[in-house]
Amino acid sequence: MSGQSLYPAAPAAVPGGERDRARMLIGAAYDLLDESGLEGLTIRAVLAKTGLARRAFYECFQGKDDLVLAVFDSSLRAAAAQFRDFTQKCDGPEDALRVIVTSIVVGQLGHDRMGANRRGAALSREHLRLAQTRPAELQSALQPLLDLMAGYVSTGIRAGVFRAADPHAQARLIYNLVSTTVHTLLLAEEGGAADLHEREELAASIWEFCRRGIIA
Repeated sequence: MSGQSLYPAAPAAVPGGERDRARMLIGAAYDLLDESGLEGLTIRAVLAKTGLARRAFYECFQGKDDLVLAVFDSSLRAAAAQFRDFTQKCDGPEDALRVIVTSIVVGQLGHDRMGANRRGAALSREHLRLAQTRPAELQSALQPLLDLMAGYVSTGIRAGVFRAADPHAQARLIYNLVSTTVHTLLLAEEGGAADLHEREELAASIWEFCRRGIIA
């Protein structure tokens, strides 16, 4: 299944209250990451794109790191919601986890591959940095996706499909393997388009590795 990403597109926002201004700023950050990567994401550029005053920015965020964390939180919660919808029709917990893992690896290989690659590479760099400087906030952003995966692991354990283990620990191990691979891919592909066939083959290999690790 292609077309989904760990960092999907930003939600639309309409000017209004503080929450809507925050969404405007997050949407502008997405656009800037697509257009020019991390180098183009500055507070000045965000304000120029939204037409908001500097005061409006600081009413929503303390600084650029808080904006980037908001981008992570928005995109990862959106990804978790998308994966929850997709996997409701799956044939059991093993198939659901396969869909999540392979979709993350294949990634957003749609119309604007270059933009998705720039944004993905930028967020991959920031993910590694924020994991050291802001681990609690990054963990909070990841939690909906990890909870979704852990839920399917738990269901598989109860059904006797997966071996008995801590579902959240298993979900984190799977996510860490997949995300590390995806971050490496995105950084390598930053200057060009990804190869869909190669991604699909890699996704199948990674899923088989994960499956063998959790199967009963």
